[in-house]
Amino acid sequence: MFASGCGKEDPITPQEEHYEAEGLVLVDSGQRFFRYFRGRIDSGDGRAEILAVAHGEVTSKWSIRFLDRDGNEMAPPTGEGFSFTWEIADTSIVEVVQDPGEAGKFVFALRGLEDGETTIRLQISHEGHVDFTTVPLPVYVVEDVEHWSHFNAEGLVIIESGVRFFRYFQGEIDSGEGRVSELTAPIGLTPHWRIMFLDEHGEEVDPPDDPEFSFGWTIANPDVLEVVQDEGDEGSFEFHLRGLQEGETTIVFEVRHEGHVDYRTRPIPVHVESQEGQHGDPVGVRLKEEDSGELLTQAPVKGEGEATEALAVAVGDTTDHIATFFFDEDDVEFQPEAPDHTLGIAVADTSLLAIDPPVAPEYWAFRLIGKKVGTTTITLSIFHDGEAEDEFAPISVAITAP
Repeated sequence: MFASGCGKEDPITPQEEHYEAEGLVLVDSGQRFFRYFRGRIDSGDGRAEILAVAHGEVTSKWSIRFLDRDGNEMAPPTGEGFSFTWEIADTSIVEVVQDPGEAGKFVFALRGLEDGETTIRLQISHEGHVDFTTVPLPVYVVEDVEHWSHFNAEGLVIIESGVRFFRYFQGEIDSGEGRVSELTAPIGLTPHWRIMFLDEHGEEVDPPDDPEFSFGWTIANPDVLEVVQDEGDEGSFEFHLRGLQEGETTIVFEVRHEGHVDYRTRPIPVHVESQEGQHGDPVGVRLKEEDSGELLTQAPVKGEGEATEALAVAVGDTTDHIATFFFDEDDVEFQPEAPDHTLGIAVADTSLLAIDPPVAPEYWAFRLIGKKVGTTTITLSIFHDGEAEDEFAPISVAITAP
């Protein structure tokens, strides 16, 4: 006769000890400069977002304190069989240093071997297996840590004509308040988009303006989508998406800094579809300030009325980009597919006014250049394969004194 059961402690086999941790902090001379909790780096209260090491040098000694499920600190495990271990993605860039007699203890330093970026996992090992591990934590090896700058961000928003239509914060897409849950691009070019970043409180901060920083991206399927930047915007945080063929892909947005990445999003879904047939014939044209989306004027098809407002530019001055949008009888705005379609702009008196014309990839944006005080008109047309398809009512332009 025998009996067996489950769910009870085995009275014969010793129970294996296990150390439960949900995160850790790194301590340097009493200062808790780095915190990791439940899969995320917590860079609040001035803590670091990455681990920075000087090339050819060893950091000060860092000790580790662990965090329980409530975020409270715990001493490292001291039982037999517990030890500190790590995994470095690229051991040619950085290595872990421990003093003699400290092997396996929860204290260490990093030595920078080569300039570059890698990651490290910090772990608790117990008799041959890992009880706790972090996600890969970014490590940067740089020439001069003391004077090295790093851009910290927790998210971003994408803005079109003043509307914040997309928000990403702390690893998640926030589609509340009418924002989209994915990015959408036509076969062709999206409108002009710009990025603002978010700090740890979700407050907006400007993109870095130091030329050492630049905008970067990674597209999972470049046959479906590409990023386009206007002339003069290269490296800035202003861009268009261009759909190349219908399909689904993802994009990762980045802040690049001297050969490494200071900040990157997770992959963000992008849906590309043809918009052909989604609008009717144009019944009018609207001119808007490209950055703000402010409506400057609109004009009907020629012979159907007059423009609503006059434009203005000073002598010797050039306006910001003016974006052209056409609309159908249902008030659906659109821009025809380019370069098969192009924008024609005729100036009545070229001694008063010049045009900085549209250029690829911004086929529907232009600037006015004031030459001499006076009043003239511009007439916009849609050309298809070199022939005018639609012409709109003239729009007055006042050229004022500087």
